[in-house]
This record gives sequence, C-alpha cells and structure tokens, in this order.
Amino acid sequence: MRPMTVTDIKRLNRDWRRRTSGSVSVALVSLSNPFNVGSIYRTAATLGADTVYLIGATPTALEPKVRKTSLGTEKAVQTVQAATLAEVADQVHAQGGVMTAVELAAGAVPIHEHAFPDSVCLVLGSERHGLPPSGLSLCDNAVFVAQPGKVASLNVSVAASLALYEFRRQHWSRIES
Repeated sequence: MRPMTVTDIKRLNRDWRRRTSGSVSVALVSLSNPFNVGSIYRTAATLGADTVYLIGATPTALEPKVRKTSLGTEKAVQTVQAATLAEVADQVHAQGGVMTAVELAAGAVPIHEHAFPDSVCLVLGSERHGLPPSGLSLCDNAVFVAQPGKVASLNVSVAASLALYEFRRQHWSRIES
C-alpha cells in the first residue's frame, strides 16, 4: 500500500462518478449554525448531491462561516432559497422525487433498512428541535440513524453525511449487482 498521487485520486473519483446513479438533494429547515450548513455543503458536493435547499432562517452560502467550512464547495451544488418546506415539497414531487425526513420520529425506519428510490430529497431540521410536526407531515417517509451508544443525538451535519452516504451506497450496490 502507498499514498495515492493526485492523478490516482482523480482517476478514482472519475471511476466512482461513472458508477453513480440516482438523484439526491438536501433540504435544511431552520438550521442555525453556519458551520453545520458549510459542512453539509461540503458533503453534498463530495457525494454528488444536486441541490441544497435552504429554508427559513438557515444561513446562506454567502455567510463567511458557511464559506469557511464549505471550502468553496457551495459552488459545486445548486442552492435554492425557499421560504417554506411546502414550496420544496411541491417542487420535489413535481419532479417525481420523494421527501425523506432524517429524524427520530414515530414511524421512522432505520436508515440501513430503508430502500431509497432513485430520486430523493433528504429533509433535516434544526439542531435543537429537529423537524416540526408540520415539516414531518410534508415528508413521504422518515428514516433515522441507529444510535446504540449512550448518547441519542447526532450533529445535524453528521446525520446529513450518513444519510447522503447511505443513499449513494445503496445505489452503488444496485449497479454492482
């Protein structure tokens, strides 16, 4: 084993892009921490998300703390500012997509047991309160990240990263099968 060269990494990433299918976006509902938003942008760009929807009071990509954490990756993902999650749900549904809440909610299934469709918008709520009932009601389904440890709380950017990766992992498995 040896460290990869820049050329090796570019080839590896190109190979993974060819093996990637499905459309995923992320809706951020009233997040308050710009560092979380920047981190989500970075993961979204890395895993090939199409769009990041910023809803309510969520910090925009223009805020310095968002840009500091995203390291410029906010430019690689389309950003849509929306006043309400209902606007996003209408747009996603009109394009044939499914709204999936990433939330500890009654009726949610473990993320690794959920079969993600080809087009999904992952919906995440605020750091402190998650998605309100009105937001959950706009989602077609809900998933959660199993947390067997003594703490039952993940940072929203970590939850987004795990959900984005699980979506991609499932679609890579379908291609390889």
